Amino acid sequence: MSKIEKLTVATLLIAATLSAALYGIWEDKATLCAPLLVLVYIALAAWILSSVFRRPTSDLRPPASGSMIPPGGIMLLLFWLYSLALIPFSVLPYEAKISSLEFGGYLAVYWLAANILSRFSYRRAVWTTVFVLLVFVALYSLVQHRIAPNLIFGMERYTTYWESGRLGGTYQCPNHIAHLFQMWLPFCLVFLFIPQFGWFWRICFAYALALFALLIYQTQSRAGLLGSVAALGATVLFLILRKSRRAVMVSILIVPLLVAATLGGLWTGSAMFRTRMQPVVNVLSLAAAGDWERVAAIDFRPQTWLDTIEMIKTRPVFGFGPGNYELTYEDYRQRCQAVRIETVHAHNEYLELTAEYGLVGGALALWALISLSATAIRFVKTSDRSYHALPVIALLGALTGTAVHGFFDFELRIFPNAIMLALLAGCAVAPIMQTGGRRAENGRQRTEVGGRKTEDGSEGDHGRQNRVV
Repeated sequence: MSKIEKLTVATLLIAATLSAALYGIWEDKATLCAPLLVLVYIALAAWILSSVFRRPTSDLRPPASGSMIPPGGIMLLLFWLYSLALIPFSVLPYEAKISSLEFGGYLAVYWLAANILSRFSYRRAVWTTVFVLLVFVALYSLVQHRIAPNLIFGMERYTTYWESGRLGGTYQCPNHIAHLFQMWLPFCLVFLFIPQFGWFWRICFAYALALFALLIYQTQSRAGLLGSVAALGATVLFLILRKSRRAVMVSILIVPLLVAATLGGLWTGSAMFRTRMQPVVNVLSLAAAGDWERVAAIDFRPQTWLDTIEMIKTRPVFGFGPGNYELTYEDYRQRCQAVRIETVHAHNEYLELTAEYGLVGGALALWALISLSATAIRFVKTSDRSYHALPVIALLGALTGTAVHGFFDFELRIFPNAIMLALLAGCAVAPIMQTGGRRAENGRQRTEVGGRKTEDGSEGDHGRQNRVV
């Protein structure tokens, strides 16, 4: 790894960890996020320039000058270019520029991590560094919630979630910090089965599974709880898929039953869970009966969703422009009578995406997700190296949980969450790029034996087994 690449990785780590640790301090998020976003773009520019003038020194991968495209990268790039094209036609072009810059930063993190972190030892260093920071964030959040929930780093919180007993941690909104740790649950689970981490880290990951789950529970986030169950359930399914394709059909029946049993256990044993989920049950019952007026009266989310659908009908093809939902929603606010000064987000990623980018943008985003997922699933089934395949399974689990969470929230509009997902995704898909991405891993690997190292840094059959450097 060159000096530029080391500095680039350090920049990505700073952006991911600082934003997660300090996100709740300032009400104006640009105070923290803008400098970090600038750092990401500087790192991207430095990496591109160094790649252009660098001679290839390894047959492990070609020069990182744009030829190494991560799974879904083309469609994500097209989506970003599409967002730039929408700027002149947006209701407020300035907000569209900011939103496009943010998405470009997330795409840069994904692209950089996937290209630079070619060796498992590099990825392990990134994972463990971020993990240690998150453990400290979790411990601080739980202790602070116990002794002084109205404070964050000694300063008064500007939100009142804590008054109802909900943990906000280093964030303000409990739902958003729940999603941050929800994404890590599948990774902590699969890392237990990767010997290359060593016993110390695997014990730490086992501890973190309980720690992160406790934090998510303390947030009382319904979306976080449902997303966590979905993430872990999907991870188990893909783990079974890797072991036995025949067992998958049985698992498709068993895992949903286990998920239902988990939710049923929470409903029976947790008064908090019943209190938080009862409105959801009422909404589903009324929706099944077709009583949409009473549905809209229970919670602001269905009210907002119905108004957002009216927005989409006005400009269905291209939408109102990136970042323009907040500015245009008030003109369509008819059903939502919640006591709010303004509605910034739809609390539904899919509706907000369609309202801002139109059906064209929605199709591009869906295509990117399908492309990434299909490539990842193919790799999981064909890779003969568990320490490559298991993080990809964790990514699929994290994406599943995020997709469920996104029905009720806007977690990918939160800077540290989006940066974290991009970094985790880049780390996970890096081995796919080493092997050509869309071909089975066995087709490209050339392993040397006799104690010499293989392409990915592991030693041959006569060397030390299962060691990756």
